[in-house]
Amino acid sequence: MNDIKASSILEKPENNKFQEMDDPKTNSYVFEGFESRLSQNSSEPKEAPVAEKSLGIRKAELIISQLDGYWHKGLYFFFIFIGMYITTVDNYTINIFIGYATNSYKQHSLMATIGTIGAVASAASMPFFARAADVFGRLELFVVAMICKVMGIIIQSQALDVQRYAAGAVFYAFVSSGTVIVWQLCVSDASTLKWRLMALAPMCMPVIINTWSVGDITDQLLKRHGWEFGITLWAFTTPLVCLPYMLTHLHLMWKARKTSTWTQIANEKRQKFLDDSPTAKRYHDNMLASTTWLEKFVARLKFISIHVAKKLVVILWEMDFIGFLLLAVILGLLLVPLTLAGGDHSKWQQASTIVPLVMGFVTIPIFVLWESKLTKKPMLPFAVMKDRGVWAALCVGLFSTLITFMPGSFAYPVLLVGMNASVKIATRTAGLNQFTEGITVPVLGLILTKVKRAKVFIILGNFIMFIAMGLFVHFRGSNDGIRDKYYRDGVAIAMCISGVALATFYRLTSYMAPVTSIFATSYTIGIAFAKSISGAIWTQEMLGEITTRMINLNVDPSLAMIAYGSPYDFIVEYQWGSPERIAVSTAYAAIQRKLSIVGLCLCVPILVFILLLRNHKLVDSQNMDDEKQKLQNADYEKNAAEREKSQIIFKDDEDPILNFLRRPLGSLNLGK
Repeated sequence: MNDIKASSILEKPENNKFQEMDDPKTNSYVFEGFESRLSQNSSEPKEAPVAEKSLGIRKAELIISQLDGYWHKGLYFFFIFIGMYITTVDNYTINIFIGYATNSYKQHSLMATIGTIGAVASAASMPFFARAADVFGRLELFVVAMICKVMGIIIQSQALDVQRYAAGAVFYAFVSSGTVIVWQLCVSDASTLKWRLMALAPMCMPVIINTWSVGDITDQLLKRHGWEFGITLWAFTTPLVCLPYMLTHLHLMWKARKTSTWTQIANEKRQKFLDDSPTAKRYHDNMLASTTWLEKFVARLKFISIHVAKKLVVILWEMDFIGFLLLAVILGLLLVPLTLAGGDHSKWQQASTIVPLVMGFVTIPIFVLWESKLTKKPMLPFAVMKDRGVWAALCVGLFSTLITFMPGSFAYPVLLVGMNASVKIATRTAGLNQFTEGITVPVLGLILTKVKRAKVFIILGNFIMFIAMGLFVHFRGSNDGIRDKYYRDGVAIAMCISGVALATFYRLTSYMAPVTSIFATSYTIGIAFAKSISGAIWTQEMLGEITTRMINLNVDPSLAMIAYGSPYDFIVEYQWGSPERIAVSTAYAAIQRKLSIVGLCLCVPILVFILLLRNHKLVDSQNMDDEKQKLQNADYEKNAAEREKSQIIFKDDEDPILNFLRRPLGSLNLGK
C-alpha cells in the first residue's frame, strides 16, 4: 500500500496561490505566506510551489494531534491494523470469487475485464477520496465509503448475470479505496518521515496472517455455502470489525472540538462561507433577527439549502470531480476493450471494439484541456508536475505494479487449473508475495530509521524483481502438465522474492499531499494496465493455444471451448495427468511465459526512473515543510493546524548515485 498524505488543494499560478516575490533587501524569495531565505551556497530552488492549507486539513491535523502518549497512539494504530486485516481478507476473497462468479456465468475469460474495470474505478477514486477527506473530514468520508461498500458487496452477491456483477464490482472497487485512503491519511498524519515506513506496518502486516488464513476461509466458504454467500458475508463482518477505529476517531474529534483552535477554524470556515455567498449571509442575518420560530425555521431552511448547493459546487470544482471522471473514462475506454476483443471470435474489426478505443484517444486532449485551462483546482498543477522527483516517482509507482501484476493477474487459475493445486494451496501461493511484503516493510522501516535514505533500497529492489521475473519465466512458463509440485514450489519461491522487491518500491514521499494523493493513482493505474494487458494476451491467445495443444495430443478439440469458458468445471471431470488436462496445463504455461517475459522486460525502464528519483533525507518531522520551519523559523513550534501555508517541492536532496551517473552523461540534462 503506497504512502499517501492528506491532500492540500493547489490553485493554479494565475489564481495567485503560487506567488513569488524577489526581496532585494534580504536577498530572499518570499512566497505567499512563507519566506525562504536562500544563501549563496544553498541548493534550495528559487521556485518552490507553496500551497494554502485548506480548513479541512487544519482540522485533520488538530484531530490527530489529540493522540497523546505512545499507548494512545499504539491503540489507534492497532485498531487500524484490525480494520485493515478484515478489509484485506474481504478484498482477497472477493477477488478469488470473481473467477467462480464468471465461471458460473460460463464467461470465465471476463475475469480480467472485471478486474480491469475495478482497477480503473479504484485509480480514479483515490485522489478524489483524498481530497474529499480533507474537505468533508476523515471519519465522515470513512462512514460514507463503508456504507457504499456494503451496497457494492450486496449487488455482487445477488447478481444474476455478469453485467450486474461487474456493476457491483465497480461500485465496490470505487468506494473500497476510500476506506483504505482514510487509514493511509491518518497513518501519515500521525507519523514522521523518519518513521513513516514503520508506521505503515499496520497497513501491510495483516497479509502475514491472511496468507495462511484466507485459503482456509475461501475453501470452507466454497464447500459449505458457495461464492454468493462468500461475498455476502463481508457486508456485515467488515463494518463490525472497523467499529473500534470509528469510535476511537470519534473520540479524537470530541477532544479536538473542545480546543480553542477548533473554534477558531470553525469561525474561519463560517466567515469564509458567508463572505463568499451574499445570499447565505442575508439568510443568516434573517435567522438571527427573526422573532418567531417559523421565521427562524424558514430562514434556517434557506440557509441550509445554500450550504448544500455550496457543497455540490465544492465537489464539482474544488475536488475536480469532472477531471477524475474524465480520467476514469479514458482508462476504461482504452483498457477494457483490450480484454474483450479476443475469445472464440476475434472482435478487433467490430465497432464494439474500435469505437471505445477511438473515443478513449479523443478524450485525452479533452482531459488535458480541462486540467490545464478550465478547472480551478487541477489534480496536479504543471508547476508541481514538472519536477523530476514527482514524475519519476509516478512512473516508478506505475511500473512497479505493472510488473508485479503482469504475471500475477491470473495466478489463482494458473495454480488451480494448470498446476493441480487445491483451493487452499492456490489461494496461499497466490498471496505469498503479499506475505513477504508484509514482513519486509516493518524490517525495512526499522533500517530506514537509521539509514534515512530510501533510494538505494529501491534500486536493490529492482534487481531483486529481475530475479523474481526470471524465476516466473521458468517455472510458470515451462509447465509440462505432469510435475505439478515442482512447478508450484518454483512459483511459490518467485512469489516470495517478488514480495520483497515490491516492499522496497514503497515511496516515502517528502512532498505534501497534492502530489502524494496522485502517487496512489499511479500505483493503481499500473494494476489496471497489467490486468488489461494480461487479459488481452489471455483472451487473444488462450483458446487457440488450448485447441492446438489438444490437437497435438489427439484430444477432441471441441473440449477447448469448455476448458476456456469454465475451467473450474473442466478440472473436476478431467483429472491431473490425463491428456485433456495436460493440453490445458501446457497451454496455460505458454501464455504465462509470454506474460512473465513482458514483466521481465519492464524491469529495464523502471530502473531509469528509479535513478531519477530524489534522495531526500527522511527527517524526524511529519513532512519536509515542517522540518524547514523547524530549521528556519523562530516560531516553528506553532501548531501545524494553525499554519496556513505549506511548501510543496524540495530540490535540495543529496544524490551521490545520480551525481556519479552525470559524469559520463554530462552532455545530457537530467534535471535538478
